[in-house]
Amino acid sequence: MGEVETWQIASYLAMALGALYIALNLRAKGKKNAGRLSMLFTAGMGAYLITLGLFSILVREGRISSTIYAAMIWAFTLALIPMALYMMAKRGTRASA
Repeated sequence: MGEVETWQIASYLAMALGALYIALNLRAKGKKNAGRLSMLFTAGMGAYLITLGLFSILVREGRISSTIYAAMIWAFTLALIPMALYMMAKRGTRASA
């Protein structure tokens, strides 16, 4: 078996943490009867980590272009930012300078 490189460890770790994040948070939120938006945000964050790890591997192996990688990462980021801002406003969280 060949030597495992640092980028591979980081990619697999991101995917594992994403799956763990989804499993643990949805389980905890299910017990608290959390709102749908909160559960959607949790699923989105976990999916972001899983996709980030998977696409990192695919880019390094040359299976997808870096343009597709960048577009998908930006799409996830731009989708999660409004949800995060909405949830912060809903909870009354304010930014400090």
